[in-house]
Amino acid sequence: MKPWWTEFRYRDGGIYVRATDTLVPITLSHTKDVLIWFGFYAAEIIRALPRLFSKPSYNLYCQPAPPRGWYLFWAAAHRAGINMKSSADHADAAMYFEDQTLKAKTPPPFTDRPALNYLCDDISKSHVADIFKTVFGYDLSVDPSSHNGPMVRKSEHNGAHDGAIIQGPIKAEDGWVYQRVIDNQDGDHVLDLRCPTIGGTIPHIYLKRRPLDQRFANMNSSCELAQTQDWLSDEEQKKLSQFCAAMHLDWGGIDVLRDNSDGRIYVVDVNKTDMGPPIVLPLREKMRSTAILAKALTQVIQAKIDAANKDTPAT
Repeated sequence: MKPWWTEFRYRDGGIYVRATDTLVPITLSHTKDVLIWFGFYAAEIIRALPRLFSKPSYNLYCQPAPPRGWYLFWAAAHRAGINMKSSADHADAAMYFEDQTLKAKTPPPFTDRPALNYLCDDISKSHVADIFKTVFGYDLSVDPSSHNGPMVRKSEHNGAHDGAIIQGPIKAEDGWVYQRVIDNQDGDHVLDLRCPTIGGTIPHIYLKRRPLDQRFANMNSSCELAQTQDWLSDEEQKKLSQFCAAMHLDWGGIDVLRDNSDGRIYVVDVNKTDMGPPIVLPLREKMRSTAILAKALTQVIQAKIDAANKDTPAT
C-alpha cells in the first residue's frame, strides 16, 4: 500500500485530494480542523495501546486498500480491535473501501465469508434519488424544464459540495441533478441528520447544524450526538433500512433531512466512505460515538459470519 501522503498533492494554492478529485484550500480554519482531528486520532491510538499484544477480534481484508485514520470506518474498526489485512488469506471478512461515486463491479474475494459493500456500485445523486422514490414512495427529484420556482442543483459526484438553489424552469445539463428544496431550517441554521448505518441499522445520529447561507458547505457550526429513536420513528427506521438494502450499503453514512412543510424525511446523499466523527463534535462525544459504532460493527460482522457458517454444509 502506498504511503498516506501520496493521496494528497499541493496544487493551485490548496491540497488536491486524489480519491475524491477535490481541491481543499489551505486556510486557518482548515488547519485548525486538521489539528482537532489529530487530537481525536491520537486519543484513539493511545486508548488502543493495551491491546497491542492481544488477539484481534476479527481479521478484515479491505479492498483495494484499508481506510486511513480520517475515515469513520477506521475509528470504529480500530476501537473494535479489528486487524486490517492486506490479503484475503485467513481473513474473517472483507470490506470494499474506495472513495468513488461509481465503481466497477467487483467480485468478493471469497463466497463463504462476509463481504461488505461489494455490491454498492453507484452512489450518484440520481441513483440515490431513484432508490429513495422506490422505497419511500415520494419524490426528491424535480424536472428542471417544467419546475416553476426554487430547486436545488448539484453535481452527481460524491463529496463535491457544490449544491445551489436556482430558479426553474431551466434546461437540464448533463452531470447535474435537480431536486426539491427541503425546508430543514432550525432557527437561523439548517439541520442535517447524518445517520451512520451498519447492516441497515442506525446506531446513533449526528445532528449537524450550519448557517442558512452555507447550507451546502462542507462545514458545521455545531454537532451533537443523538439517539436514533428520538429523531426517527420506527417506520422511518424500517424504510431507511430497506433503502440501505436496495443501495447494497452495508456500511456508510446517509444524510437525512426532515422537511418542515410536510414532516417527511428525505435521503439526499449516501457516502460509503464517510469521514468522521464530525470535527466540531466534542472529543468526549467523538469517543462515545466510536464505542457505539464499534459495538454495532462487531455485531454485524459476527451475525454475517454466523449466517455464513449456518449455510456452509458440515464436512
